[in-house]
This record gives sequence, C-alpha cells and structure tokens, in this order.
Amino acid sequence: MAAVNICITGFAVVSNSELDLALKKINAVTCNCNNENEINALLQDSSTEWFFLLDEFHGPLFDMLKLNRQRIIGPPIILSCADDDKPLPNCSRPLYCTLLHGVILCFTGFKEKDIIAKLVNLVHSMGASIRKEMTARVTHLIANTVQGEKYRAAVNFGAAIMSEDWIYEFWNRRTERNLTLDDPKLMGHRLMLFHGCNIAFHGFSDFERQQMEENTKTQGGRPTTITDVNCTHIVVENCNTDILENTSMKAKIVKQEWFWESIQLNACADELLYLIRRSNITPLGGNSMNTPGSGLRSRKRRRGKIDLSELLTRGDSHNSLLNNVLDLSVSMLEASGSNSGQATPCSVLSPRPPLLHHSASVACCNTPLGIREKRHTARKQVIMELLQTETNYVGILNTIINLFKLPLEQDQRGGPVLTQGEIRTIFSSIPEILDVHKIILESLQQILNDWNEERLVGEIFTENAEALLKAYPPFVNFFELTKETLEQCDKKYPRFHAFLKLCQNKPECGRQSLVELLIRPVQRLPSTILLLQANNPDASKLEAAIGSLKNVMTHINEDKRRTEGRMQMFEIVRDIEGCPPYLLSSHRYLVMRFDMVALADVFCNKGDAVTIFLFSDSIEISKRRVGTKVTRTPSSASNYALPIGKSPLKTLSNNKLMYKHVEFMPLSYVKRVVDVTDTEECVGMFAFIFRSPTDVKEKLAIFRLLNNEDMTKDEILRKFTRCLADNACSADSDNFLTTADSQEVMISKKDLHLDSFSSNLLRAARKTTKKVGRAFSITKTPKRNVYRRTTSAVASPFITPVSGTIVNSSECLDDMSSPMPSRKRVALSTNI
Repeated sequence: MAAVNICITGFAVVSNSELDLALKKINAVTCNCNNENEINALLQDSSTEWFFLLDEFHGPLFDMLKLNRQRIIGPPIILSCADDDKPLPNCSRPLYCTLLHGVILCFTGFKEKDIIAKLVNLVHSMGASIRKEMTARVTHLIANTVQGEKYRAAVNFGAAIMSEDWIYEFWNRRTERNLTLDDPKLMGHRLMLFHGCNIAFHGFSDFERQQMEENTKTQGGRPTTITDVNCTHIVVENCNTDILENTSMKAKIVKQEWFWESIQLNACADELLYLIRRSNITPLGGNSMNTPGSGLRSRKRRRGKIDLSELLTRGDSHNSLLNNVLDLSVSMLEASGSNSGQATPCSVLSPRPPLLHHSASVACCNTPLGIREKRHTARKQVIMELLQTETNYVGILNTIINLFKLPLEQDQRGGPVLTQGEIRTIFSSIPEILDVHKIILESLQQILNDWNEERLVGEIFTENAEALLKAYPPFVNFFELTKETLEQCDKKYPRFHAFLKLCQNKPECGRQSLVELLIRPVQRLPSTILLLQANNPDASKLEAAIGSLKNVMTHINEDKRRTEGRMQMFEIVRDIEGCPPYLLSSHRYLVMRFDMVALADVFCNKGDAVTIFLFSDSIEISKRRVGTKVTRTPSSASNYALPIGKSPLKTLSNNKLMYKHVEFMPLSYVKRVVDVTDTEECVGMFAFIFRSPTDVKEKLAIFRLLNNEDMTKDEILRKFTRCLADNACSADSDNFLTTADSQEVMISKKDLHLDSFSSNLLRAARKTTKKVGRAFSITKTPKRNVYRRTTSAVASPFITPVSGTIVNSSECLDDMSSPMPSRKRVALSTNI
C-alpha cells in the first residue's frame, strides 16, 4: 500500500495503541500540529497532499481546516480502512465515520435554519447523503411534523420516519464500529405518529374515550377538548354526531377510522380520506334553516305520505286507479322473473285478487295492498332457508379470511402486527371449514336451480361428513384458547386493537367483532340439524344426514373433552410440588378431583387435608398445604378446565405451591371401594382397599369427603368405580363397590371431627410423645414390622390403620375374586 500523509491535529496518538497500530498498517507518514501556525506552515508546501486526523469535529482548528477545504477524517476512518485493507476515502467534506454510509435522508418540518444546518453537518460527517425532495430512493425522513407532502410520500414509499434525536443518538455513539440501523435504542427514536397533534374525541362513551386518550398519549399526542383553540383534530364516532358551535375552526373533523388507521399503520394517516366537512355536521342547537333545501325535501315527503293515505281510503275512482298501478307492477315482476329463468323467491309478489268493493271496511283495504306471496311447498321453503343460512355462513367465513387473516399475514408498514404462531392460533382451521361449506353451498344451489320434489338433500351432508369431521374438531376443541389469545393480543398490541376496530366498522362485518364472528363455526352444525329435522319426503336420507352430523358433533365433543383433559394435566403438574414427571402421558386424562380429610395413617397423618386427582388409569394423592384456599372447588374435569397459562389455584404467601405430592398409584392397585354408611355422626365417609406389588397384605385407606355442591358422594363413588371397571375391562362397575358402616371399619368418634387444626395438635403431640419415650425408655421399642411378621398369613388379614388392630377380611377378600352382587354389605369383624 502506498504511503499516505496524515497530520494528527489536536491530540496525541500515543494514548491510543489501537489507532497507532492502524496507522502503521496503512503505511501512514504522520506529523503533529497543535496550532494554526503549524498547520499554515504545513500547507505552504503544495506538492504534498495531507489528511488531517481530528478527534473532535469542533473548535478553531476544525473550522480553519474546513474553511480551507482540507480533507478531514476521524479516528474510526483509520480503523475501518486498516481492518478492511482499503485506502483512505478522498472526501470533500469532513468525514468522522461511515456509520450512515448508503443512507439517504430528507428533512421536513424544521423552521429554524440553524438546527437544519447542524443536523446536515452531523449526517454528512457520518457518511450520509441528503436529498431536497422526498423520492423513492430516500431511506429515512427526518421530520418534526406529521403533516405535509413529504410526510405523506414517506408513508406511501415505506421510508422510515425518524425524529432529530435519531441523528444525535448516532453522533453520540459515533465511535462504535458495530452500530447498525436496526439497533433497538436507535429505533426508539421513530417519530411518534401523533407528534404535535392535539386531539379531541366527541360522541364516544367514557370507556372508549379514556382508551383512545391513553393511546394518544402513548403515540406522542395530547388529548384535549373540542373547545380548545389549539385543538388540531376532532375525532367523532359517526357523521351524525352533533358538534358545538364554538369549536376551533382550525381543527380538522375526522371519522374515528382515521385514528385507528393511524395506529395500525404506525404513521399518521391522511386526514383528507376521513375528513368530515363542517357543512355536513349539524351544530348542537342548530335548526333546519342551516341546510338549504332540507325543509323543501321534508315537505315533499309529508305530501307524498298524505297522498298515499288518501288513495287508500277513498272510493271507487281511486280504487280503479290503484288497480291499474298494482296490475302494472305485478306484470313487470312476472316478466322479470320469467326472463331470468330462475325460481321466484318467497319475497316476490304474486298477482293479487280483485280489491274489495268500496262498501267493505277500511281495515280490509289496509292489508298489504291485496298482494300475497307465492306459495311454495314446505319442503322447498326449508331448502331455501337452508340455502340462505348456508350462504350467510360462507359469507362470514370469507369475511374472516379476507378481512382479518390475509391482511395480518401480509407485510405491513411498521412490521407484522402479530406473529405467525398467534395468527395460526386465532384462525386455526377456518380455511378448511370454508372449503367444505363451499362444496355444500354449491350443491344446494344446484338442487334449488333444478328443483323438483324428487331431489334429495340428505346426500349432500352424508357425502361431506368425513370432511366435516376433519375440519371442525381442531377449531372447536381449541376455541377457548383462540378466544383467550385474541383477548391477550388485543390488550398487548395497540396496532392489533386498531386493526380490529377498523375491520369492525367496515360493512362486511356488520358491526360485529372478530370474537362474535369466530363463534359461528361452533354454532353452525347444531343449527343445520334443526333445519334438517323438518318432515320431508326424503326422510331416510335426511335421517342419515342428521345422524352423520350428530356423529361429527359427538366426535367433536369427545375429542374436545380429551383435549381439555390433556391441557388440565399440565396445570395439575404445575400445581403439585414434587409431582412425578411420568404423570404426564398421551393416553391419560383427568376424570375428576375431590377434596378430603384423611382418617387413617396410610398415605399421610390422620386429619391431614388430602386431594385425590382421579385419572383415566391412575390416581394422584396430594396433600393440601395448611392456610391455602382454593379459588373454586370443582369436582369434575370440565370445571377444572382453564386456558393454558392460567392456574385456578392460589399459592401460599411464601410462594409455595398449594399441593404436595404424596402418592401416585395405578388404578390396578385399587381392589374395591367401600361406601361407609352415613349416620348422624358419620357423613361423607368412604374408603378403598388397595395392594401394590410390594405389599404383603391389602391395606385400607379411609377418608371423609368435604362439602361439595357440584357432586354428591354417591356420584363421586360411581365415577370412581366406573374408572376401576374400565381399567379392568369389566362391564359391571358395581362389582367394585361395597358397603360398610363406621363400626365395621373401626372409625372412632374422634376421627369424625378431625380437621387441619386438630391434625396439627395431634402431630405435635406425637412428636412430644416420641421425645419423652426416648428419654425414659430403657429398652428399644419393637418395630411394627416385627409384629406384622408374627401374624398368620393364612387368614389373609389387613391392618386397619385407624386403630392398629388386625381386621379379619377373609369374607371380603374371598368375594373379590368372584363376581359380587351390587353394593353387598361386608361384615368386617375384628380378630385379636
């Protein structure tokens, strides 16, 4: 590389080792000048070309070199040329760095020339170019206003519109070599879309106005009132809104679509597209004289009404005239219907009978002008109604796709409004549902065009039953998640909220929100079944069609139930501390959950609050922590269902989970459920007999159900035994249910009144007893398992954990191997 002459001006390179190495790498011949005399002496030799290296682009030395049109560069230029192995740029302007190299700027809205001159010098020092006119080649518009032709052109060209702080931020970070245009801090200096706007809202509810004012503040505007002299925009709900007379004449009156369109575009929209002329608005307290010609038109309307009423109530002369008019209108309608070649709909008028004589009562003449609708068969009327509802439904699905889904998927100014995952979650399988119903609509139209009483409608739905079965379940099963995602995005993204408001005001939506449109697929199949249940000649085909639709709905409901059950599994795992990971399984779903109090020291201490989660193939026994409250106490899986991401349970004040894992047990371990007979002192008791592969004998776990308004004790036990029977592939669930009283299962009166408080006292007393026993005992207490070994295994006993006694259950265990009558009482006698 050829040698280059560089004059280091105003600072020492020795302190910057990186810059010193870069100068050596580019083969620079350097000298130092610290005052104007040294620089003038250096410039007297015109045969040598010099680059002047300055650390700061201000001061007398910089002004002198710039006035003499010398080549001035900054340290970042030396470093970048050394890294890229490129020669120094032959620049005609001072160039500190090349951070804005390739960027073309345009300015608008600045009235002070000093500010413009300063900004121009800064961007030139960073390598940017400037254009006077806003063209498609301009990449960034530096604006101080949201008005003007340049701003509108920038919005149309998709150029970035930045504030002057964007340039200052670049200049403050000019020494950063890896700084890019998409830096988050730099992008935060975009010009707010309501910058300098004082916006007033009129005709809205308090909630809507408060929401719009908050959006105005967020986007750099200032909310105000319509009487403010500095008001620039008045946003009205509709064109018929009354406006006060003392409003600012400078303010532009615009529709609310301007406000939402601006937020969605992330730029101030053109007011001319939404402007309401003041002559079209009735001032509050004004009269009809302000609009010329309005009184004349209203008088003509009143005169027309009077003439028509007189025509209906006069005698024969006017009746004859009315006859001629009606005959002419009927003949014209018949001619148009015959020329079209289509069947005349129900609303088309048919020839009327002769009018009654003038002596008839006036009430008879006030019937619908003697005109009656053409009669159709009941079957054809049902088909026409079915076609009309199907046409409306397909139109709604088309609106969802064309008005909402496709625009969200396209590239929009300011970046995407929603992520692709959120769009898929909200709209799910709507396109597939639309494709199926387009086929059904086309088939119905063909039947009605070539109508005869032999045409069969039921075949249309039976042929498309499989396609309906594939399209509907993915949408219906996750509709709650769709609705929740839509609500979250509406609150999270202001641009999406503005997009929904704009679409809702369009005539295609009929003032309906997206949630109201998305619920239509959930309602469509039941309404179709109601229409097909009319009495028609093709009853067999219609019954098959209704059956196929009901099968689709049954499959949807069953699949929805399983899906919700799997979703609940994640919530349960998250709510239980120490929950085993193998609880999650693709084939497992929640059946119900019920809260209890333990009456035996089997899984936990006596008196502890326990919750059992009954799954399709297993049970999870968890202990509820003391001091927590359940926000709601559902007993079935459907009541436990919540959208993903929200738990229905409160946690402790120390952020502990409400449940603690105790035992996970497959249903194959449970041998039988014992229904303890209710008495005055014993209410809500039940037990179940279980035995794991590691247990020598069967065990009995006894619980007391807490008050449950959703399900009774009998319903809970029936569901429990039904799951046991399904798991054992048995048709009779009564074989797994038996009955006993409290004395037979050895429940004392103290056990009937246990709660969490008494459980704590009992636990503390046990610990104290153990400590005292260790202190005063001389010999060791024999272990319990030693005592168990001394018992006879021939009688197959099981230990009742409540009292510690051995219960002889030979009768019960013998009956378990053979079928047992429904709810057979079993005597559980003690044997010491």
